[in-house]
Amino acid sequence: MNPYQVSHLKHLGAGPLDADLQALKTQLNAMTPDTALIGIFTGLFGLASNECLLLTQQAPFAPEPIPQGFEVVRTYHLLATVRPTETQTFDQPGIYVFRFWTLPGKQVDSLIALSQRAWETFEDDFDTEVKALFRQSTPADHETALLITWYKNFAVWEASRQPDPAAANYFRQRQSLIDRAFPIATRRFP
Repeated sequence: MNPYQVSHLKHLGAGPLDADLQALKTQLNAMTPDTALIGIFTGLFGLASNECLLLTQQAPFAPEPIPQGFEVVRTYHLLATVRPTETQTFDQPGIYVFRFWTLPGKQVDSLIALSQRAWETFEDDFDTEVKALFRQSTPADHETALLITWYKNFAVWEASRQPDPAAANYFRQRQSLIDRAFPIATRRFP
């Protein structure tokens, strides 16, 4: 399983947000080969207008330097499960929905299996792609899992709320395992 890190960052406002995000992107792209920038995502719903999510693959987990112009609100240390299978930048234009879940650690494997079954038809029926399903790096009684799904646009997201009956059944079963869900809709920073 590959280690990933999601950092929830808050812009401090000293400079323009777009300029500071571009500087952050340049800084991360220049880092060692042990760190790969998967993407920087700004909020549409669920994040303040001065916040972003930074997704990197890092081996081994190491403290990320605090980027100039930002403060770290929270960091998640995660492991890839069935997706992604290889390191790649999330660079498609569209909507990326980050779904943070809290659930009993003993239920994470079931959540992963139900997700895989649902995706068999879900992705074929809509202009969407499940980019990642992560679990926290340290097993615990209660764990955080993160699903990242790409949608072409909000119309596709809306249509996907009515998947075929088999996928809907798997999604209902999956939802019954989750104690808390926190979705965030984002766009990739260019």
